[in-house]
Amino acid sequence: MPEAKRLLPGLCGVLLSLLALEARAEEGLVDEVVVVATREPAAAFRLPASIHVVDRRQITEGQYRSLPQALRDVPGAMVQETAFGQGSPYLRGFTGFRNLFLVDGVRLNNSVFRDGPNQYWATVDVHGLERLEVLQGPASSLYGSDAVGGTVNAGTGDPFLARSRALLRAAAAESSLTSRLELALPRQRWAARLGATGKTFGDLEGGPGVGEQPGVGYDEHALDLKVARHLAGDWRLDTLVQHARQNNVPRTHRTVQSVPWHGTSAGSDLKRELDQERQLGYLRLGNTDLHGLVDAASFTLAYSRAEEVRDRVRGSGARDLQGFTVNTLGLLAQARSATSFGVTTYGIDVYRDHVDSFSTRNPVQGPVADDARYRTADVYLQHRIALAERAELLVGIRHTHAAADADGVLDPATGRPMGIDDDWYATVANLGLAWEVVPGRLVAFGRVAQGFRAPNLSDLTRFDSARSNELEVPTPGLDEERFLSAEMGVKRRGRRVDLSLSAFRTWVDDLIQRVPTGRIVDGEHEITKANLGDGRVDGVEASWRVAVTDHVRLFGTLSWLDGEVETFPTSAPVLVREPLDRLMPLTASLGVRWTPGNHGFWIEGTVLGAEGQDRLSTRDSLDISRIPPGGTPGYVVAHLRTGARIGRRLEVTVGVDNLNDVDYRIHGSGTNMPGRNLVLTLQSGL
Repeated sequence: MPEAKRLLPGLCGVLLSLLALEARAEEGLVDEVVVVATREPAAAFRLPASIHVVDRRQITEGQYRSLPQALRDVPGAMVQETAFGQGSPYLRGFTGFRNLFLVDGVRLNNSVFRDGPNQYWATVDVHGLERLEVLQGPASSLYGSDAVGGTVNAGTGDPFLARSRALLRAAAAESSLTSRLELALPRQRWAARLGATGKTFGDLEGGPGVGEQPGVGYDEHALDLKVARHLAGDWRLDTLVQHARQNNVPRTHRTVQSVPWHGTSAGSDLKRELDQERQLGYLRLGNTDLHGLVDAASFTLAYSRAEEVRDRVRGSGARDLQGFTVNTLGLLAQARSATSFGVTTYGIDVYRDHVDSFSTRNPVQGPVADDARYRTADVYLQHRIALAERAELLVGIRHTHAAADADGVLDPATGRPMGIDDDWYATVANLGLAWEVVPGRLVAFGRVAQGFRAPNLSDLTRFDSARSNELEVPTPGLDEERFLSAEMGVKRRGRRVDLSLSAFRTWVDDLIQRVPTGRIVDGEHEITKANLGDGRVDGVEASWRVAVTDHVRLFGTLSWLDGEVETFPTSAPVLVREPLDRLMPLTASLGVRWTPGNHGFWIEGTVLGAEGQDRLSTRDSLDISRIPPGGTPGYVVAHLRTGARIGRRLEVTVGVDNLNDVDYRIHGSGTNMPGRNLVLTLQSGL
C-alpha cells in the first residue's frame, strides 16, 4: 500500500466534513459511563481524553479468542503476537510494561513485566469480563508507573445484574474450541456469579502460501467468582477471585517448527514452551452515598500471584528450566468529595511484590532476581471543575515512591552474586479541558499529561533471552523514564453520526534502551540497558459511525503513527536516532452493518488494511525470526459476520475471518494470522 500516506490528508478531510453535518436536537442519547479516565463514574463523551469501550456484546459478536485480540479494533492499537497463545497490544507506540492493565482498578502489572511484548495480558479471560475501557496516552497522574502508552481497565461487572449463560466458540483454521459456563445467583441482599472457561487450540492453518503452522497449539482454563453483599448504612462489600492457567504455550518462532515467510528464519530450539498460572483476589468495601465532607469512599485489599515456568530444549538436545513466582499485596483507599468548586477524587495506592525465581543453568537467579522485593507507594488527587455550562477542566497530580531490594542477582562482570537496593521518586500531573461546542453533540478537547515508569526488577535484574539471539543481563543504577504528551481532538455524537478524531505528540526522555555490549555468550549477543532514549512519538487516531438509513450503518477506524528515539545500535557508544521499535504501520478499516429489523438478525462486513512497515530500528532488522528482511509486508483482508437471535435465549454468530485467504502477519509477530477462518459462536441464556 505505497499510496496510503498520500490518502491520509484526504481521509482526515472526510472525517472533518462529518462534523459539519446538520442534525436535529439529539434527545434521549445515553452517555457512555467509564471509570478509567477519572477513577470515578463519568460520561466519556465530556472528558478531555481519548477513550474507547469494548463491551460484552462486542466481545461476543467480534468472536475474539483472547483478551489482546479484543483490542484489535481500537484505533491506535496494534496487537502483536509472539505466539498464538500470547499477545501484547501496542498502544500509541508502546507495549509491555509501558502499558498498564487493571482488573476492576487493581493492577495486573507487577515488577517482573519485561520490555517489549509480553504474554501476561493473555492470562485474563476475556469471556469473564463485562467490558474493557481503554484510555489512550499517559495516565501516570491517576495510576502511577507504567501508565504511558495507554491504560486498560477490565470490568468484571455487577453480580446483581448478572444472568446465567453458556457460550461455545469453535474456529476451523485455529483448530480451536472454547466453552464457558456462567451461573448467576441474585438475592435481595447479596448476589454471586460463578464462571468457568476452557480453551483448546491445535495447529494453525495460515494462508495458501504458508499453509499449516505446526506446534502452536495449547490448552487453557480459567475460573472466576464474584460475590457482592449489601451491608448496613449503604455500605457494600465486593469480593472477586480469578484463576487462570495456560499449559505448554509454544514460542514457535524460536524453534525448528517455525515456518519461514518472506525470508524469516526458523529458530534452532527443539522446544520452547511456557506454563503460566495467575490468581487474583480482592475485598472491596465501598459506599457511594455518604454525607458530609466525603460523599463516596472505598477500601480495597488485593492479593495476586503469578507463576511462570519456561521449558527449553536447545538444538544440541540440552534442556533447561527457569521460572519465577510473584506474590503481590495491594492496599488501596480512595475517596470523593463534591463541592461548589467541582468534584475531587483522592487516595492512596500501595503495592508490594515478593519474587522468587530459579534456573537450572544459573545457581544464583532465574530470569529475574531471586528473593527480591519491590514496593510502590502513591498519593494522588484529581479535580473536575465545571466552567460555565459547556466546559469542564480536569487537573490531577500524583507522587510516587518506588523501591527495589534484591539479594539473588548474578553480576555479569564477575560471575558472583550481588545485591541491588535502589529507589525512585516522581511527581507527575495532567491538565485537560473539554468544551461542548454544540451542547450534547460536539466536544473539542485538549490535554497535556505526564507519564513515568520507574525501573522494575526486569530492568534491573533480568538474566534471560531478550529478542532473537539476544541475552539480557542485570543492569543496576537505572533512572526512571519520563514522558510528556500533548493531545487535541474532537468528539461528535448523534443518532446519525458518531465520530472521534485526535492528534497527539509524546516527548520521550531517558527511555531505558537495550544496547549490545559486544560480547557473545552461548551463541547469543549480550545486551545491557541504559537511560539514553530521548525522542518523540506522533500520531493521529480516528473512529466513526454513520447511520446511512435506519437499518444500514457505516463504520471505520484510522491509525497513523510515527516515532524516533536515540539509542546505541552497536556496542560503540555513538548515539543514533532510529525509528521506534515495531512501529505501527498506517492502518485503516471500513465496514458496513445491516440490521433489517427488530428480529435480532444482523450482517456485517469489514475491510482492514495496513501499509507495509519498512521503518525498522537496528534491533528490528536483526529480529528476522519475526520481521522479514526489509520489513513486514502490507495487507488488505476482509471479514464477514452475521448473527441472529433464535427464540428467546439462543444467539448464533457465524463469521469468516480473512475471507480473501491472505497470508499476513501483524508487524513484529512470531506467527502469521489464520487464513480463511470459519468461526461459530453460540450463546444461550440459562
